Amino acid sequence: NSVLYESTDLINCHSYLTYEMCKEKFPERTNFVPHAYPPEVYYPFSPEIQRAKKAEIMGPDRIDNFVVLWVNRNAKRKRPNDVLWAWKIFLDALKAQGKTNATLLMHTDPQDTEGPNLMATVEHLGIRDSVIFSAERVDFEQMNALHNISDVCLNVSFAEGFGLATLESMLCGKPIIAVRTGGLTRQVVDHRDGSEN
Repeated sequence: NSVLYESTDLINCHSYLTYEMCKEKFPERTNFVPHAYPPEVYYPFSPEIQRAKKAEIMGPDRIDNFVVLWVNRNAKRKRPNDVLWAWKIFLDALKAQGKTNATLLMHTDPQDTEGPNLMATVEHLGIRDSVIFSAERVDFEQMNALHNISDVCLNVSFAEGFGLATLESMLCGKPIIAVRTGGLTRQVVDHRDGSEN
């Protein structure tokens, strides 16, 4: 890509990993511009509003469920089948303790041609009752609600330039589970002091 970068006047990077790579070769025209949202876009709801939204979105029978949110395109590098397989293992461990109140909320198209048929996967694994698919495009307000009704946001992608969903979740005051790859590294580990988020 050198010829492309050489013909560019300015390189602004959202990904710190991309910034580090570009600034080595083009330090005079490479900037790091971190992702950000206005505080009125993603923010924590009060516990009462979280509970009401959870009942509205997932139904009153799931109001006390532990909810894991996965927001990604259904594509192989995002590892949706690995997420479902891990979810099955998690559910089996819960059942061994006599618990079943957990839901995986997957905001993705379960039949995207770029990825596996997730409907077939949940049927094959026998976990259909514990997985909800949110396949429609939604606005910021609805995405904020999805993050707020969840207990944790998960991203285990093989390669991730930044990880927008995990940032959104942290802005809502929710913890994340992510691998230390690409742009997710700066979300998992605070670059200022090395502590883990």
